[in-house]
Amino acid sequence: MVVKSYMQDVKINNLELFYDCLDESNNLLYEVFHKPYFELMEMTVKNILAGEILTDLDSEYHTRLQKIYDKIADVDFTVEDVRKAMQSIVLRGFKEMRIPNGNTTPDTLGIFIAYLITKVCPEKDINILDPLCGTGNLILTISNHLDKNCNLFACDHDLWMTKLTTMTADLLSTPIEVYLQDTLNLNMTNMNAIVFDMPHSVYQSEKKEYFPYLAILHYVPMLKEDGCMIGIVEHDFFDYDKNKEFKEKLLKEVSIIGLIELPDSMFLSTKPKIIIVMQKRIMDRNKCFMVKLPSFTDVKDFNGSLMDIEAWFENNNYNNRSEEN
Repeated sequence: MVVKSYMQDVKINNLELFYDCLDESNNLLYEVFHKPYFELMEMTVKNILAGEILTDLDSEYHTRLQKIYDKIADVDFTVEDVRKAMQSIVLRGFKEMRIPNGNTTPDTLGIFIAYLITKVCPEKDINILDPLCGTGNLILTISNHLDKNCNLFACDHDLWMTKLTTMTADLLSTPIEVYLQDTLNLNMTNMNAIVFDMPHSVYQSEKKEYFPYLAILHYVPMLKEDGCMIGIVEHDFFDYDKNKEFKEKLLKEVSIIGLIELPDSMFLSTKPKIIIVMQKRIMDRNKCFMVKLPSFTDVKDFNGSLMDIEAWFENNNYNNRSEEN
């Protein structure tokens, strides 16, 4: 199997081919081991990465499994072929294991956040952290759609989420440091961009504080000066700040430069969400763009929203910032 690192359109037939290989391998391994789906995925990925069957099987199953892997041996897959196929398999795994798939961020949002990073981070070499990585789809989608040298870091408190992130990154040949720990205990520095898709949150029972506020304030010191934090949060995010204490603490070090309301059609079974764009620099408090995005399939109106965002960055001299190599 060959994975091309440059960006190009996903070939649907190659995507399906890679998905079918993963699925057929998992199904065959289930016949032998009867293990949970994600454990079967781990076996499959290890075999593909090794280029040989590492799983201990009798000759019949070994031959059958080798025929499955032979189908992809000489195929040139793009990174998006592999990422999309792997993400579909992950969703299949959630369904098989009856796990909610709320940890998976839609591809369209990852691509859009990659665009926002290009507007805020002029550097060619950047450090990106997802401190709530889930399956890793957000940070890996962003990486695949940035024409930059990206050093990737991710964190999650769930063992299988970190394993899934690592497996996908390994298949993409994308280096990433993944940490298994509570995000509020994470300590990083020198991040150009921190990105996250905040899970549905309630007040911390012990501290009686709203988790997203605790998390965001914890992440701020991890940013470089002028670094950005771009997060997907629930639409009522600011309603929990009754005494304005969160906003007061936040604005001592960062500026909110954008609020983007996402299309309602994306959240038919969950609470609507917004994207909040912050930067570690102090700006005029009035300088913030606010956009309500139409459906991503509504090309004309969506491009109009992008033009509004482009105009804001142009008017605030972002396009004149010098690049750092």
